[in-house]
Amino acid sequence: MLTFHYVKWKNFLSAGNQWTEISLNTHKNTLIMGHNGSGKSTFLDALTFALFGKPFRKVSKGNVVNSINNKNCVVEIEFNANNKNYKVIRGAKPNVFEIYCEGTMVNQDASVKDYQDHLEKFIIKMNYKSFTQIVILGSASFTPFMQLSPGDRRAVIEELLDIQIFSAMSTVAKNRLQLNKEGLEKNRILLTSKEENKTYIEQTLESLRANSDEKLKELHLKKEDLELDLKSAEVGVANHRTLLEKAMEEDLDLTPLKSKHSKLIGFKAKMENNVERLRKDNSFFEENDTCPTCRQTIGESFKSEAVSTNTKKITEIEDGLNKVTDQIDAVLSDIEKIDEVLTKINELKMGLSSAKSSYNNIANNLRQVVEQIESFAGSDKTTQESERQLETVEHDISTLQTEKETLLDERQYIDLATTLLKDGGIKTKIIKQYLPIINKHINKYLGKMGFFVNFNINESFEESIKSRYRDEFSYNNFSEGEKLRIDLSILLTWRQIAKLKNSVNVNIIVFDEILDRAMDNTGIDEFMKIMWDDLGKDSNVFVISHKETMAERFQRTLRFEKIKNFSTLTKEN
Repeated sequence: MLTFHYVKWKNFLSAGNQWTEISLNTHKNTLIMGHNGSGKSTFLDALTFALFGKPFRKVSKGNVVNSINNKNCVVEIEFNANNKNYKVIRGAKPNVFEIYCEGTMVNQDASVKDYQDHLEKFIIKMNYKSFTQIVILGSASFTPFMQLSPGDRRAVIEELLDIQIFSAMSTVAKNRLQLNKEGLEKNRILLTSKEENKTYIEQTLESLRANSDEKLKELHLKKEDLELDLKSAEVGVANHRTLLEKAMEEDLDLTPLKSKHSKLIGFKAKMENNVERLRKDNSFFEENDTCPTCRQTIGESFKSEAVSTNTKKITEIEDGLNKVTDQIDAVLSDIEKIDEVLTKINELKMGLSSAKSSYNNIANNLRQVVEQIESFAGSDKTTQESERQLETVEHDISTLQTEKETLLDERQYIDLATTLLKDGGIKTKIIKQYLPIINKHINKYLGKMGFFVNFNINESFEESIKSRYRDEFSYNNFSEGEKLRIDLSILLTWRQIAKLKNSVNVNIIVFDEILDRAMDNTGIDEFMKIMWDDLGKDSNVFVISHKETMAERFQRTLRFEKIKNFSTLTKEN
């Protein structure tokens, strides 16, 4: 079990030069309170900054340092993992990143990235995405599982099931396949060359053994042919080199185009999200006559004006979307043109290499013919030398043929491994085994919260939700309160699956303002019951809230206040 002991920070975000420390394993549940801007959510930022080097909220590392003191920003966290006590210290101005195991600093000879990878893969066994899906729910800057793309959903589940190793193995298999292809091609070229050389030596031996003027005449004729072939091969090499040099004169830098494409895609996504939000707002005004929060009647004129304004904005954004789409198509066209040139360059390089190889083979053969002609008078000595050459080349051919067979056998195993390691292979079979368990747990928690639907995640990581009357819904069909119940059920399920797989078992869980924004009284009661009955057994629960009336329901209450422009923990009981 991964058990966090405490986290503390100073000169971090709005905190001053005095340590703020929160114990993480002394109380089964803790309420963190404070007004907006008091610094209560800094707790989340301190957790993720200490472990992953970035705050939970979208704050750059350069801005984590308190703007008043402007130095000596430090966050420290202590935990037990793998039956060993660890401490991580991370800071800015100056930069600090230290990992201690049983009081001794872990060797820092590796790069910062490798140091971070060691912390995530071998100590806490979680990356940032897994941590936020298992430990935290409710923050405005957090993307719940149901709002992730199918690909990101797959990544989360693979991490939980501890099968991401198969993805790494797939990458290794692809690399091995490429090396195998290159090895086979190199073997083919060498084997062809050796077999041609063997043929030539055999022919030479035959000529030498005949020891006749006719054979000598044949050698001269062959020499003339080879000289012509050599000139032709030389011209071929020069032509390939000229074409290659000309092709490489073009601007082939894809980086600016890919950067522009990425930015356009992001811009397009933002515009599409804005359209979707505006359409949802229009649907709200069309479907509702009263405000669900304050229960006041929404005037028709207000609704009409709002819908009209939103519709105008939608039209403007969609016009912009068309332009952005055209820009994306243009960039993709430019990228495709460069890719075509790069493909042509690779073909020219291969052609040049082949031409050089052919030239060298012809030159080698010509040199051998000349040598045979010059030493023809001493044919006996030359014959012996050719026999030795034949023996050597036959040995080389045998070695290359054995190598070829080995490479072909290896290719079969690599092809099999590649097939098994595809998304539709071993990983999918493992995920299939766990999907019924996942769905069962989600529905169990939904039932505990009084939300009686049949929730199902399929093999494509898409959800289907059916009511008791078999009406089908999607996640976005529900109210914010109902969505929150689904998100909470999934979070609790991930923790159960992680425990089951023993991939991740962590003591803390944090709910950020879920009681303040979409939870009614019934929902709060159901949440508190789950917190005591399901989470209170082996977890330390932290709830961030504005509700003063909640304090009596918790074992411990922490209160943050802004004093002289610094966030301060003023009360703990």
